[in-house]
Amino acid sequence: MVFPIGFFRVKDRSMLPKIKENDFLLVSSIHSALKEGDVVVLQHPMKDIRIVKRIEKLVGDAYFVRGDNVQESEDSRAFGTVSKRDIVGKVVLIV
Repeated sequence: MVFPIGFFRVKDRSMLPKIKENDFLLVSSIHSALKEGDVVVLQHPMKDIRIVKRIEKLVGDAYFVRGDNVQESEDSRAFGTVSKRDIVGKVVLIV
């Protein structure tokens, strides 16, 4: 993300019921320390896509992320923890 604020369009159902497919998210790349419960956009560690997940747990310098809709979410249960450099930004608004 080049600008400190950007938009991200949701392309899956992994964050239902709060965040729906085709919702737009306002994402800030400038944020204070991330914490458990924050919703973030991140670079998928194994694919060339960006995804939205919730930080479930801090594991040292890494984050265990998970989708709210666990039945339809590919998340840290599949690809492990993600590093801070994989985080694109924190979701600040659902549009």
